[in-house]
Amino acid sequence: MSERFNVLPVLRGHWKGLTDGRYREKRADVVARLSLLLPLAVVGFMLWRHGQLAAPAALLTGVALMAGGMLSAFTHLSTLRLKITDWEKPGVVSRFEVERDMLDETAAHLLTGSLLCALNAAVLVIGMNVSITKAGHLYGFWAAAAAGLSVYVLIVFVFVIPRLYSAYVQMNNVSAELSGFNRSKKNSS
Repeated sequence: MSERFNVLPVLRGHWKGLTDGRYREKRADVVARLSLLLPLAVVGFMLWRHGQLAAPAALLTGVALMAGGMLSAFTHLSTLRLKITDWEKPGVVSRFEVERDMLDETAAHLLTGSLLCALNAAVLVIGMNVSITKAGHLYGFWAAAAAGLSVYVLIVFVFVIPRLYSAYVQMNNVSAELSGFNRSKKNSS
């Protein structure tokens, strides 16, 4: 298979990124990995209950916007990661080691999300041409597949947000008063 079409490294990076704990003592994040079964449950439920998507065109628009947003975030993330590489000195332990790992993990999640958005768009377009009711509702396998992919993309999006925020807070030395990771209720006013 041509390397141009090989998405397995992206998916493998996404799976490897679903870890917990300190970055050098990684262990599988069981809750995160189990949450990825939710899309399968949605597909099963949609097929079992003969579910329909009432506004597939609106979902297609949202999926396209999400793909663009994730690719844009990946581009920004790549630039940030390059800056970290420039700041590091060979042979010296970097103060940005944890942030670098968070950005690397997030990159794989963003690319996986973008890939799934593209797949979801294809499923929606095909489904809207072969499996639509007179009222414009998407039904059957195509509706279930689109719903499952949409839920997966939403879960990936939720994975990414805390990692991006954490990297931002740590790299920019955000004050404890403004950091969401500081649980103190004090406010310096």
